[in-house]
Amino acid sequence: MSDYELVVESALDGVEHEFEGVTVSEVVGKSLVMVALPKSKFKEIESSMTKSCGLSLPEMEYSSQSNDSSITLWRLQKNQVLAYFSYEGNDAEEYIANRLNAPAYYTDQSDTWAMIRVSGPRSRDVLERICPIDLSKNMFSIGSVSRTSMEHIGTIIFRDDEDSYVLLTMRSFGVSMLHAIKVSVRNVI
Repeated sequence: MSDYELVVESALDGVEHEFEGVTVSEVVGKSLVMVALPKSKFKEIESSMTKSCGLSLPEMEYSSQSNDSSITLWRLQKNQVLAYFSYEGNDAEEYIANRLNAPAYYTDQSDTWAMIRVSGPRSRDVLERICPIDLSKNMFSIGSVSRTSMEHIGTIIFRDDEDSYVLLTMRSFGVSMLHAIKVSVRNVI
């Protein structure tokens, strides 16, 4: 029997940088679980989610929140949603399946992604330099979520507050994405 033990490590070591009008920090303590929605069970799934925690299935490229705001669903594909929620255990699939109480299929994606928050009054200015989608407040409102490419890196962007965006990229590209954001900050500020 070996003496090795698996230890949870964040993708970017909990990095946080403060700039004038912008904070760039790793999102930690959040889990991400893919919830596959069998077409034949859409109504049953949505009914179960609504009863258990007040969630509805969001429209494409939007999100919905549970009654207590602890779970956010992102809709980026027709037959699945991503559940984004605070959780630090090692059984996120089981946890969210119990919370949603819906007959769907669950796959933990938490350790696959590097999650970076760009926030502050200049956050949109910084992101507009590297993000090809329109981030104006009337086009990309709070709760909007989209897949895009930033600096040739596949990215999911979620606007979670007035001046706050969460960027997800594959874990292996996390350092490169952080670098691209820091370069954009230097060019803007």
